[in-house]
Amino acid sequence: MCHRDPVTTPDLSVDAFRALARSSPWRWRTLHFRHRSGGSGVEAWIRRPGEMLVVTDEGRRERHTGEPTPAYSSVLVAASDTGEPIDLARLQAELTAAQAPTYRPDGLVAERPGWPGDHEDPMYRDYQWVAMLDPHELAHSVEMTRLREDTLHGRRVWRADLRALPGYDPRCGSNCCELLWSEASWYADFGGLDDPDFDAPPVPAGTVFPDHYDVALDVQTGVVVLLRPVGETSSDDRGFENEILEVDADLDAYLDEEPGPR
Repeated sequence: MCHRDPVTTPDLSVDAFRALARSSPWRWRTLHFRHRSGGSGVEAWIRRPGEMLVVTDEGRRERHTGEPTPAYSSVLVAASDTGEPIDLARLQAELTAAQAPTYRPDGLVAERPGWPGDHEDPMYRDYQWVAMLDPHELAHSVEMTRLREDTLHGRRVWRADLRALPGYDPRCGSNCCELLWSEASWYADFGGLDDPDFDAPPVPAGTVFPDHYDVALDVQTGVVVLLRPVGETSSDDRGFENEILEVDADLDAYLDEEPGPR
């Protein structure tokens, strides 16, 4: 899970915004940032794959680990019809190439590898944390309007008004950890509104979804750095903001130290 060097700075368009949302796993290796949501904040250090330290406002330190878990397990079996030796190194190289994304000319990801599956960062509290670090759920079945360049905490971001459409496929939906809490996300785990066999419980009475979301992606990393519900809503704790402090820095001093209070 390594990115191309150097990371490109492409031009903004709807297609490029979608591509940036697909690209996070290949645009950074380590990340140090401050996260605020629900009136509280944490500071986090992540080293891919699978290492994370989170420090709360109160100073509580939490280590989270999780080796990348492919969606599939595999065994490589090779045989020769002619009895000639098989070049296992070549086969392994071909397998590795099949796991790489397809890039656009601007360096963003055009298509993520469909096999052996996604590699996710460790989770803090819920899957929205995982989704904000790798927001590929925003790359499809999402209406994008008011695209604009912006700066947030001194960093270049792409910003847009996003509205989930039928077919929106969050990492974890149904009023749980989706980025775009909406009618489309509510029904996502039941096949979605566009499924001919759709059969799901109704949205609870009194539920009011936001009209849309003001979302910003950090251009260098592809991470969601701002998510803000817009319009009347029955849930006021869906937004968050991230201030990125360091990208691809040496985090050994934080992540390799012995557990315990500093």
